[in-house]
Amino acid sequence: MKRLIEEKLLDWKNQKKRKPLLINGIRQVGKTYSIKYFGENQFNNFLYINFDLDPDYSDIFKKSKDPKKILFELSILFEKKIDPVNTLIFLDEIQGCNEALNTLKYFCEAKEEYYIIGAGSYLGITLSKGASFPVGKVELIELKPMTYKELLLASGQNMLVEYIESIDRIKPITEPIFSKLNDYLKEYFLVGGMPEAVKTWVETRDYKRLENVQENIINAYFRDFSKYPPGLMVPKITAIWDSIVSQLSRENRKFKYSNINKSARAREYENALEWLIAGNYLSKVTITDKYLLPLKGYENIKHFKIYMPDTGLLRAMSDYPVSSLLKNKQEDNIPFKGAMAENYVLQELNAASTKAVYYWAKNNYEIDFIIQRNDRILPIEVKAGQNVKSKSMTKILEDLNRGVRISMRNLTFDGKLINIPLVLVSELERLIEIE
Repeated sequence: MKRLIEEKLLDWKNQKKRKPLLINGIRQVGKTYSIKYFGENQFNNFLYINFDLDPDYSDIFKKSKDPKKILFELSILFEKKIDPVNTLIFLDEIQGCNEALNTLKYFCEAKEEYYIIGAGSYLGITLSKGASFPVGKVELIELKPMTYKELLLASGQNMLVEYIESIDRIKPITEPIFSKLNDYLKEYFLVGGMPEAVKTWVETRDYKRLENVQENIINAYFRDFSKYPPGLMVPKITAIWDSIVSQLSRENRKFKYSNINKSARAREYENALEWLIAGNYLSKVTITDKYLLPLKGYENIKHFKIYMPDTGLLRAMSDYPVSSLLKNKQEDNIPFKGAMAENYVLQELNAASTKAVYYWAKNNYEIDFIIQRNDRILPIEVKAGQNVKSKSMTKILEDLNRGVRISMRNLTFDGKLINIPLVLVSELERLIEIE
């Protein structure tokens, strides 16, 4: 299955004076597969070390920081001379060897240019502990779940992707194509972007097999919660995880510790929540008190919303019936009170840009997401169906000159408010620049 990260990997390969590359991402998101595919298809030689499977290799990095000596010892163990010019070195689960993580600094500073990539499922957690990190000496990429466009590519709908990327005017999509895009959107809400789930669905179209894959992924995460964090934190992590569906089910999706249990307090659970966020199990969107430049200056970290990393896993955790989701008509609201639509939009925004996403709320007004692009503040409201009335957007547009509504309606622009259909969220960065 084609992953959009392949383009970033190629760009990295072709850079002059490239830095070592670190790839972070939740477990089972496809890091190992993507990098192996890249290494085997773009290099004459590919060297793979997994510190989880082969912890003994850590000793090589503990004994020396010299890239030449490290590669010499690896050459002996792999019984082949390593030519840095034509070899990709892949250090998987690198968080399992802090010395290897630190050694990336020396690979960066060496006179020779090396092709070296490190990846880890718990890299964010490792770094949050203050582990030795080669600041400024590596390039960091986070691999997200597969996007809606990647599902289209996996389904053989390359021409639909070409169509999406060719849109250069704000005008409605022709109805037959719009309908086809929305049919695949329903599938994305069902399947999500975890590679194994996408592969299973594309190959079998079997609901039960798909749900079994998703349940296995969720269960694997649950096992992680008892294996990796400090023991005293485990009950709190599982309690937060179990509360996510109910947190998102409320019309006001602001995260409340009291939803975990009535007596829960922030000071008791905030470390556990940050562990889940650092591990990419959850995504946080904080509130901005004002919609002024810069948004970061008005961020209020005490108030936030929490989302799942993947819409398909959210659907599976909510036990929302597959049959009901697929029967949903275009004019109907997408079920689960818009939670899945919001979760999906955040996934697409985060996949398209590394810039922060906030939300805004005051009195009885609330804007689902708000972003800053250069000197422009852009409010984004998500509507899961055809009913798009919003007093909050009307209110905020009294002060701002442009807003975005994301809904099941077609692509339109009334001079101030651009309606971007859910199927085109990936193109938001482009579309907002079209006058």
